[in-house]
Amino acid sequence: MTEKQSINIDARKLFNLGANLLVAAFVRQKPEAAKTLFKDLKRGVRVSSGQLTAENTGAVIPIKLELERSEYRGQFNFPNFDASVRALLQKFETEVRKDKELKDLRTLTNEANGGILFNLPSGVEIDGDINVLMMSIEPFDDCLVVRLMFMDPAQFQT
Repeated sequence: MTEKQSINIDARKLFNLGANLLVAAFVRQKPEAAKTLFKDLKRGVRVSSGQLTAENTGAVIPIKLELERSEYRGQFNFPNFDASVRALLQKFETEVRKDKELKDLRTLTNEANGGILFNLPSGVEIDGDINVLMMSIEPFDDCLVVRLMFMDPAQFQT
């Protein structure tokens, strides 16, 4: 994009976009392709994952998938990552069942960059290690990034 454009996308649409991207990338994909994607994300690659077209202007916005795993605990391999993603998707599905219109979708907004964190933490315990996965979507000048983030599980303990 050569000029700065402002595009408003409803948080519910972004939630659906992120959830559908994860389903397409890890659930409906052949295992070999999902493992290749995992390896790229593990190496810190921001992976191209499609595009959005703005309804009013026709502007095309690339979508990329990214992983933040600095807070991950234990062995970081595909089976453990896959279990975390599937648990997150299960949490999303439960949320949609409770609120079909997603009227009460809990989000936190990053005022500095307009990013949205979906406040639906999903915890998984594997071999005694608890990991919490969350999803955010952040705008950049050249794309929209769906970021999977492992969070410090201590902040979710009561």
